[in-house]
Amino acid sequence: MIGFAAPWFLLALPAAALPILLHLVRRHEPPEVAFPAVQYLADATRDHRRRAELRHLLLLIARTLLILATVLAAAGMRLTRGAFGSHAPSALVLVVDNSASSGVVVDGEPLLTALRAAADAVLDRATPTDRLWLRTATGPAIPGSPAQLRERLAALRSTASRLDLGAAVREARELVARSERPGEVVVVSDLQQNAVTADVGDVPVLVLHPETAPPRNRRLAMLGASAQPWGPDGGVVTLSVSGSDTAAVPLAFTVGNRAPRDLLVVPGIPVAERVVGVATGWTTLRAALPPDEFRADDERTASLRVAPPASVRWTAGDRFLDAALAVLVADRRVTVGGGVVVGELGAGPSVVTPPADLAMLGALNRRLAARGAAWRYGGTVQGEERSDSGMLLPSREAITQRVRLEPAAPGGEVLATVAGEPWVVRSGDLLLLGSRLEPSWTTLPLGTAFVPFLDALLSRAIRGEFLLPDAVAGVPIRVPDRVTAVTRAGRLERVEGGAFWSPEMAGVYHLLVGEDTLGAVSVVLDPRESDLARAVDGSVRSLWGATTVSGLTDGPSRAFAAGGRGDLRGALLLLALLCVCAEVGLASRAGQRN
Repeated sequence: MIGFAAPWFLLALPAAALPILLHLVRRHEPPEVAFPAVQYLADATRDHRRRAELRHLLLLIARTLLILATVLAAAGMRLTRGAFGSHAPSALVLVVDNSASSGVVVDGEPLLTALRAAADAVLDRATPTDRLWLRTATGPAIPGSPAQLRERLAALRSTASRLDLGAAVREARELVARSERPGEVVVVSDLQQNAVTADVGDVPVLVLHPETAPPRNRRLAMLGASAQPWGPDGGVVTLSVSGSDTAAVPLAFTVGNRAPRDLLVVPGIPVAERVVGVATGWTTLRAALPPDEFRADDERTASLRVAPPASVRWTAGDRFLDAALAVLVADRRVTVGGGVVVGELGAGPSVVTPPADLAMLGALNRRLAARGAAWRYGGTVQGEERSDSGMLLPSREAITQRVRLEPAAPGGEVLATVAGEPWVVRSGDLLLLGSRLEPSWTTLPLGTAFVPFLDALLSRAIRGEFLLPDAVAGVPIRVPDRVTAVTRAGRLERVEGGAFWSPEMAGVYHLLVGEDTLGAVSVVLDPRESDLARAVDGSVRSLWGATTVSGLTDGPSRAFAAGGRGDLRGALLLLALLCVCAEVGLASRAGQRN
């Protein structure tokens, strides 16, 4: 293929006809000479005419070529080496967007089918001498031959993970730059507007996207239960739908194995449903919209824990603890009884705080050791500190005094930290706090986080259960220390407790410790995947620079063009110089003869 850096210079191409016109206008007619030796003159005239015609023809060619070469050089003529069936050895990173939005149905088929076909067409132009990589939404770029990458493409499926196209292009450009070859990046994507982030580089980028407009979409924006675990009185489930219109939409809401409950929901207006009579244990809540072209966000699930309220007792006299526990009793989150002891070490499950008289720490440590606790109290720490945000205590509370918690035996678990050090720990049915729940030790009793913190301690932590906040598919989360496996829809996956783990799909994952289910996490689709609006071509060029945007059908033929393109300006200028020399030589010779 031929390209031009400054095509407007091609307007001067008609000037190439000037030598021809001049040649026609100024045709030289040999003079008639009267001389006795007629035959001799006739022969000389024919020879002279042939030489003159040849010289004029060569001058015509030289001058025409001079003008053509000058104009084409000024226009920046470039030639794609691939136009002759191959291209120079190049480096190419193929970014194929198989994020959740690639599952949208277009003309009866998932969009990913068309994206794969375009990516295949790009690989068809590759040669064995090219260096190739394939980058998808689920991982780093993978090198391979055209055949190997074609096999990976055939197995590619839409994933719940999200792909930041700007980050992918940045990574791909670095690969091409390190290859020390001419090359480019080819992005095959639905080109979601919110996925196109900025990246400026010199490596050319070819973007292939669908020509048709994305469909309209509605999504289930919320499915959440009130504070868990629920007691026998049940609780409230909140649902909401988002979309580009305000027309009410039917929604099927299901609790466990019960029959679906039909609701009519207006996008943008949450609906609260009271649910009672749920059996003790782990239950799955499910909500579903009528399927549209993007089905991944038409259904949502959430985990629900139902358990009897904990029975607690505490020593009256601490007004902050008294007030908070009174609220929990009134809300039937806990009951007054002989179960969990709060504030000191009891014979059974206990929430232990340091004694008011720190001289009693030694005696408390001996009693903890007698209970087989994995933790003991150490030295005191005073100063302005803040708790680290975590699952048990999301807010960062001020801590002015604490007693260090030190491991005394294996098996302990850290639930909350201050400055990276254990502040709330668990050992069997014991919870140890590093600070007393008093304003002189921490501001926690003075804030709104105090009652939810106590609720979490008494309803879940003392039982050793986990209820993680909603997670996003494809985004790593830290697994609690004791968890050994996760299970979803009957599929078991081994995980390492305390390490990060990425859920691949949306849904409810139950957390297992051995064979016991001690927690759950609801994984949802990234809400940005539901916004199918496409980026404007000009915006993509502006954000990425050196970028060509094309359709899925015609675009693959442009692959390998940037890396294999030759600049012909030097050769054209050399040709123009040769034409000048030839013209001068021919003209000088004609002048000498004349």
